[in-house]
Amino acid sequence: MLAVHSASPPAQPYLTGGRGEVKGGGVRGMNEKNNIAPFPSDKKRLAVIIPYRDRLDHLRQFAPCLQNYLIQDPICQSIDVEFHLVEQYGVESFNRGFLKNVGSRLAARNCDYFCFHDIDYLPINADYSWSDKPTRLIWHGLTLREDYDAFFGGVIIIPRSVFLRVNGYPNCYWGWGPEDLELALRCRSRGFEIAKRDGVYQSLPHKHNGFIAQGVYTDEATSTSKVFFERQSSFSEWIDRDGVNNARFTLKWSDPLSVDGVEFPNWRHHLVKLGGQP
Repeated sequence: MLAVHSASPPAQPYLTGGRGEVKGGGVRGMNEKNNIAPFPSDKKRLAVIIPYRDRLDHLRQFAPCLQNYLIQDPICQSIDVEFHLVEQYGVESFNRGFLKNVGSRLAARNCDYFCFHDIDYLPINADYSWSDKPTRLIWHGLTLREDYDAFFGGVIIIPRSVFLRVNGYPNCYWGWGPEDLELALRCRSRGFEIAKRDGVYQSLPHKHNGFIAQGVYTDEATSTSKVFFERQSSFSEWIDRDGVNNARFTLKWSDPLSVDGVEFPNWRHHLVKLGGQP
């Protein structure tokens, strides 16, 4: 995780967080006024949300690739878009679902639909345009073999209204977990059909925290899978009890994104402390 200067002001609870700097090179927040302007009301506005921690090498490739793709692709170049890199602060196990919920709250004011995007997938041929349905964008280039009908991870888009209707992702999976599977179940249980756009992506290599080998779970994946199956008997109750509506966090700082001194327009880098780990 990125270190914060000791001279930074203390963090405040959301939404009254202070601003801070980051030591050294690599990614850092620029402490200057550079707010994202509101988008025209006649266009669907997209917020891309990227959960993040300790992936600087990936970020160096991902940020320019995704930004250039959305500028240059004929289908995507007219999309009004902003980007939110949501970095988890602290030593607790990584919680992707929780971070995505936090990102949705930070971005909600300026968007009509969300794209939740893993940082290790670079678009080659993909369509990020508006859909009124929850939609999976990635298929070709996935790291693991997935079930075509069940898989709803990697890169997805979802209308903000639908995301709120299903109460977003679960917050309970600390470590590699089935938060994507549970979001799909939430959508289907509330009557929302999941669409598929079989986009082509390049995967960036990294150690997989969920599997030792194909079909063989790591210890943390075994633990989160146990939580998932324990919740199934009362699944409908958990939808309303655990999700974006109770995603408590502290915003340590939020600044424009700069990677190795290069600033990225319409990108925000948020450092957040997630609510208590059980």
